[in-house]
Amino acid sequence: MAHFSDAPIEGHRALVTHFPNGVLVLFDAEFRYQIVGPETLPFSQSDASEMVGKTVHELFPEETATQLEPKFQATIAGESCSFDMEYVGRVHHIETRPVRIEGDTYGALVTQEVTEERQTARDLERQNKRLDKFAGIVSHDLRNPLNVAQGRLELAQEECDTEHHDAIATALDRMQRIIEDVLWLAREGQDIGLVEPVALGEAIESAWGMVSEPTDDAELRYGSDESQLPTIEADYDRLCQLLENLFKNAVEHGGGGVTITVDTLADGFYIEDDGPGIPDEERDDVFDPDYSTAEDGTGFGLSIVKQIVNAHDWEIHVTEGSGGGARFEITGVEVVAE
Repeated sequence: MAHFSDAPIEGHRALVTHFPNGVLVLFDAEFRYQIVGPETLPFSQSDASEMVGKTVHELFPEETATQLEPKFQATIAGESCSFDMEYVGRVHHIETRPVRIEGDTYGALVTQEVTEERQTARDLERQNKRLDKFAGIVSHDLRNPLNVAQGRLELAQEECDTEHHDAIATALDRMQRIIEDVLWLAREGQDIGLVEPVALGEAIESAWGMVSEPTDDAELRYGSDESQLPTIEADYDRLCQLLENLFKNAVEHGGGGVTITVDTLADGFYIEDDGPGIPDEERDDVFDPDYSTAEDGTGFGLSIVKQIVNAHDWEIHVTEGSGGGARFEITGVEVVAE
């Protein structure tokens, strides 16, 4: 809100006339507009001078004037107001403040159209409610029968030994990972926890331990001395989740015998594999939630990677690795110590 001093009313005309983006009005105790600016109103494209000298009851429908009048009364009485009001199908955010000019109290009003912002906020609220409902369904209606199936599998493994048990266990583990990914996307999204110094090498080893167990033929290599990996500012759990998903992606698309290489960049690190790679025309799409070229892939993994990168204010780029496979470069990472 602009500041008005104890000066003649004409002293404010230039400020009102050239007010940027919105409309600024000076009104008196009778709710009569004294000055209106800018000269051409940005919302209605009408001439501001046509409003000067008229009261809110003369300018607006009675319903609108009735909404404004108590706000104007409060302003003249010395109270500032802030509120949204719909007019002619558009939403306007209005702020008023009392001002003293030559001993008299006037009201200064600023209004700016916020239709798109308010609609976006309403859409986001509805989306969040749908996501929360969906997450509840996934968490309860899918997790419960999954737990039952896992429990029955354990009992079956005690009673007999068959090759079918391993296939069932693999399928159930995959379902569990999908549920966890969906819940993270639905409930956590861009949020990260405490950002603190994290040894990158420690996070890599932890993440690889979670991925390599069922894929003994896959190999993790370091492009340079592992001991030279830096300590970076990150949320440790989310960083491990990012690394796990990139490792899983490499194994899913490169096969059990894939070799994955990790090394540092000037302001970050990269992970690359010697698998089939990602075609140029698809590299802009790989972080979409529904993108996957693996036969049983969901596409959630790389979408989660992208969200974790964004939450840290990092950047991620996809290119071709030195062995022809996929290479993910993560930059903008703050290094604490080498």
